[in-house]
Amino acid sequence: MAERVRTVRADEWEEFQRFLERSYGHSKGFFTRYYPHIYRTDEEALSSFFVLEKDGRIVSHVGLFPLECVALGCKLTVGGIGGVATLPEERGKGYMSRLLRHVIGQMKERKYPLSALGGDRQRYNPFGWDLAGMKYTLTFTPRSMERAGVVPAEVDEVTPQEASSKVERLLGTLPLRVERRYTLPVIDRPGVRAWLSEDGYVLSKGEAFGPHQILELASPTGKEPELIRAVMERCFCGEVSLQLSAWDEGRLGRLVPSAAGWDAGPDWCYRIVDLAGLLEAYRGWLEARAEGMAPFELSVGVRFQDEVQRATISLRDGNLEVARGRHTDEYYELDALDGVRAFLGGPSRRLGSLSTLLPLPVHIPSLDHV
Repeated sequence: MAERVRTVRADEWEEFQRFLERSYGHSKGFFTRYYPHIYRTDEEALSSFFVLEKDGRIVSHVGLFPLECVALGCKLTVGGIGGVATLPEERGKGYMSRLLRHVIGQMKERKYPLSALGGDRQRYNPFGWDLAGMKYTLTFTPRSMERAGVVPAEVDEVTPQEASSKVERLLGTLPLRVERRYTLPVIDRPGVRAWLSEDGYVLSKGEAFGPHQILELASPTGKEPELIRAVMERCFCGEVSLQLSAWDEGRLGRLVPSAAGWDAGPDWCYRIVDLAGLLEAYRGWLEARAEGMAPFELSVGVRFQDEVQRATISLRDGNLEVARGRHTDEYYELDALDGVRAFLGGPSRRLGSLSTLLPLPVHIPSLDHV
C-alpha cells in the first residue's frame, strides 16, 4: 500500500477539487467560488496544497497559506492552515496528523513565526494550536443608531470590480490587517456587497430586511457609524454585526457608543512556530510599551512534546533585545497551549516582568480566513 506526502499537480486539479467537495460535502466548484485568491493553479499556489497520496489517489489534504499580517505597525508572516480534509472512508487512519506534522515542519523551514487556523480547539490542541487573542462582535440596530444621533453617510452600492481600487488603497489605514496580493478575488465572492462613500468603504453580506454582517469597514475620516447606518437604511435591515479586534481601540471608541450590544471571544486558533522569531517581529512594539519600566532579563521556554523553544528577553536603558536560547537564571517554561495564550492573550500563567508587556496584538480579519 503506497503512501506519500506531496503537493498537488496542475494535471490533477479537477480531481483535487472533487476530493475537497466530497470531503466537506460542498457543492461543485465551491472552493474556487468562495476562495478564488487561494485555490489557483499557478505554481506558487499549487505549492500550498499538501496532500497524502495512497495507491495513486488523494485521500487527505492540509493547506498552508501564508498571510502577511500587520498588527499596530508590526509585520509578520502567519502560516494560515485551511482545507483540512480526509475522504470519509479514509478517516481515523492518522492521515491528518501526518499532514499537520509535515506542514509544521514546512513552516519552520519557511521561518513563519506563527500559525493560525479556524476549527475545534480540541481537534487541534494535540498539535499545538489553541484559541487566543480577543475580538468583539458589535451589534447595531436602527434604535441604537438613532439614540446615538448617527446620521447616515452618502453611499453608493457598486460592483466589487468598481470597488477594488479604493479597497486596495484604503486597506492600509486599518491598524490590524492582512496585506493582500489579490484584492479583487478576495472581495468578489458570492454574497459580498460593496459600498463606496467619500468617507470610505463598506464590504457587507446580507440581503434586504434580514440580518447584515459588515465584513470590512474603512473610513479615514472616522465616519464608521455613519457608513454602517447608511448600509442599514439602504437594506432595510434591523440588525447589523461587525467583528473588530480588541486592539482596534480607535475604531472601537467610535463605534461602541452607537452599538446595541457586543459579545467578546477569542480571535482564532494560533500556534507558536518560532518563539524568538515571534518576539523579534514585535520587538519595536514591546520596546515602546516598556518605556519607563525597570530593567529586567528573563528566559521563556515553550514546550511541544519533546521540543522546547527558548528565548531570552532583556530590557536595559530602554532598549529591548531578544536572543534565541536560555541565557539567564530567571526562567519560565510553558506547554505549547499555555504559551499561545500567554503571548497572544488568554488564560495562562504569568511570566514575570514580561507579562506586563503582553499579550501581543494579532488579528486575522474574517475576509482573510483560509
